[in-house]
Amino acid sequence: MGRSGSTTIGPIVERATARAMARVVRREAAVRALSVDRALSVDRALSVDRALPVDRALSVDRAVDPVRAVHRLRVAVRKLRVLLAAFGPYLDPEFAEPLRSRLSDLSDVLAAVRDLDVQLTGLDRQATTSPAFAMDVEPFRDSLRSRRADALRRLEVRLVAPDRAALMADLSADRIPVRHGDERARRALRRRLRKAWHRTSERIAAAGEGSGSLHEVRKSVKRLRYLAEIAADPIGRPAKRLATQAERTQELLGAHQDAVVLEQLVRTYVADAGGLPPGTMFALGELVGRAQERRGQIEQDWPHRRDRLTRRARQLLD
Repeated sequence: MGRSGSTTIGPIVERATARAMARVVRREAAVRALSVDRALSVDRALSVDRALPVDRALSVDRAVDPVRAVHRLRVAVRKLRVLLAAFGPYLDPEFAEPLRSRLSDLSDVLAAVRDLDVQLTGLDRQATTSPAFAMDVEPFRDSLRSRRADALRRLEVRLVAPDRAALMADLSADRIPVRHGDERARRALRRRLRKAWHRTSERIAAAGEGSGSLHEVRKSVKRLRYLAEIAADPIGRPAKRLATQAERTQELLGAHQDAVVLEQLVRTYVADAGGLPPGTMFALGELVGRAQERRGQIEQDWPHRRDRLTRRARQLLD
């Protein structure tokens, strides 16, 4: 297709949306291939031969890493939702809006599992540094495992819910209903990127120098990144560079959010548990201290990362 000025937006919207939909279908099949009581655990993988039935026409790995499978599906769902919103002017709303709504429900239950996976993986990594520390934080880890088991049950229910058939039918549509598709691609994508950057810059300003609302910034940056990735072919290197900076910013702010969530989980656990052994209280205090240290370092790094992202956006859009 190249970067010809004559390229129109319609084929780009159709192709990007179709690819994103197909990715959700494949990754949903991989997650459905896992059973909650055996495979959906942090430390086990399960052969598809012994798992729940799936459509054999779909490509599913023979051995599925359950944590990775949930993460990959969550990313695929999130990216499709972003594209459906970003390409709203070019998609039939009767097609896009119901699909976004159904994906929103699935995204919520996936997020609950994934957030706990991240925390448990981090705790496992820290526990390897000291057997005594591992023993002291074990009650907290057990509480997270219990919450994760509940989240997994909700996910399994969601994956066999009656409206799943409607979701899969939408995702397997033969044709993506595109409208106003004759607009020039570069012009259209620049306009969508400009809108995404405007929203991102507003949230950056609201966050200021400190932690502020960096989680909201991160969500906007993800949208900006996905659009820039699609725009890389029609627009060229400036869009690719913006996508790279957006991805790096997203990773930095993701680590910040992980630290924030860990602090919240520890404080909630301590409040709900009542009296805890001194060793456990000390270890949990260490966890919070480490999380605060990571968060503080990221907040120091944030202005530099923010400025680099801003420069790339302005190089492309000003």
